[in-house]
Amino acid sequence: MMNSSSQPKTATRFFRVQGLDCAEEVAILKRELGPLIGSEDLLTFDVLNAKMGLRVSADVISDERVVSTIAATGMKAQSWGDDAAATETPSSFWELQGNLILTSVSGITTALGWLIQWLTSENSASPEGAVAELAELTPLAAKILFCIAMLAGSWRILPKAWLALIRMRPDMNLLMVVAIAGAIGIGEWLEGATVAFLFAFSLLLESWSVNRARRAIAALLELTPPTARVRRANGAEEIVSPKEVSKGEVFIVRPGEKIPLDGIVLSGTSDVNQAPITGESVPVSKTTKDEVYAGTINGDGVLEVTCTKAAADTTLAQIIRMVGDAQSQRAPSEQWVDRFSRIYTPTVMVLAVIVGVLGPLLFQIPWERGFYQALVFLVIACPCALVIS
Repeated sequence: MMNSSSQPKTATRFFRVQGLDCAEEVAILKRELGPLIGSEDLLTFDVLNAKMGLRVSADVISDERVVSTIAATGMKAQSWGDDAAATETPSSFWELQGNLILTSVSGITTALGWLIQWLTSENSASPEGAVAELAELTPLAAKILFCIAMLAGSWRILPKAWLALIRMRPDMNLLMVVAIAGAIGIGEWLEGATVAFLFAFSLLLESWSVNRARRAIAALLELTPPTARVRRANGAEEIVSPKEVSKGEVFIVRPGEKIPLDGIVLSGTSDVNQAPITGESVPVSKTTKDEVYAGTINGDGVLEVTCTKAAADTTLAQIIRMVGDAQSQRAPSEQWVDRFSRIYTPTVMVLAVIVGVLGPLLFQIPWERGFYQALVFLVIACPCALVIS
């Protein structure tokens, strides 16, 4: 078992992790990979780019071992070169629309099943007692639709729930699956389908918010032009990458071009559209000794600008980093829900077992009724509203 202090310095290997959308997945990956590499501190995560960094050599753990370990958590990984710093969007249709399709199928089939059950309920009485009698209230067609709804709604969480079960680490995913199974067990097919749909809906909202932030980052990255026109000491102009421009060098911005770097105007006068950075709706006049920002758009004049910040330190680069940091850090309410779920999930499951076992032992009620009450407790305790919040 090695620690981070004894680990030799090595280049960071990066992996693109499909399904890395929030701090919950980060915690799972740290828990699984940490013991294999000796310390969780050797792992880095970029949720916005679905990117994981590993600061250990292939001699400690191979790429294949990393990928297989991540696959065991229900997520998928592939090696990603360290030059892939820009946000990548999923290439396949299923990666793009999978959550929306599954949630839509779950919601539509739940609604259709409820409609069929409602239309046939007028001819059915609602008996109290046996599970079998209650299950008979749901027509076969509605049961099939509810099954489809539950399968679609829980498709994404089934691998994670199975992993939590076999490793005896109950989490919200396992509780949701147990609650769905419990609803089936007591004949409450509609409730089981509703639980599955609401949880799938919460995952869709989470995925949507992350993808929205990723699109915002991509839009910000597009503001920076790929080249800068630098004036050398001999007066010649050379087109280079903004990353190759050093502080103090002079670059030229022609009419209509984007300003590649932050700087101070050395000569020239022009109106600059600063809306991408400052939000100002009206172009701002710039002349000698005025400050300009990377990503803003030059007007109809030619500006000679002295670079004051490297490409990685421009105002635009700082905005991009701040957006990324804000997305990777959870709000206090999210952190509270996460801490609460770690206690809530095992507590609810233990209480369900107590209800199912102690009832028949202490109060002489039938075991079938005790099992029924335990499942009712699980379904009632399923915290869909808490998860969605």
